[in-house]
Amino acid sequence: MKRLGLLGWLIALLLAWFVAFVVTSMVLSEGLAWALGWLAIVWAVFLLAESLRWVPLRDLAWAASVGWGFGLIRWLDPMIDGAAGALRWLLMAADLLCLAVCVLVAPALLFGLARRLRPPEPPPLPVERPATHPRQWGPKDEA
Repeated sequence: MKRLGLLGWLIALLLAWFVAFVVTSMVLSEGLAWALGWLAIVWAVFLLAESLRWVPLRDLAWAASVGWGFGLIRWLDPMIDGAAGALRWLLMAADLLCLAVCVLVAPALLFGLARRLRPPEPPPLPVERPATHPRQWGPKDEA
């Protein structure tokens, strides 16, 4: 049963990645501003989920961020095919940099920001210590 849950979660993450990839590809055809707006929404969801400690939503937002990075790489690919020489390598390096930012750098920065914005943890509640010597009731105590 536990493996089925893990497989379902991996499918949910893959679906979030795919939806973000498709949406990014669609909004990039409308313009870069639309794509940056979509990225702002994805990162805002990540920040909200991290500050409220909703781990599943945070993971889905992270997968959507990765999907956004791959969508941008897909958008840059025709430029790479038309480029020659050093410009081609520069565009491929930009692809890798974009992917590194979407996968590692931005989530780490958002995590740090969420930690600073998060209210402090309440102190743990006091726990009553058990009695050191439990009292033994005897016949003298009944009267």
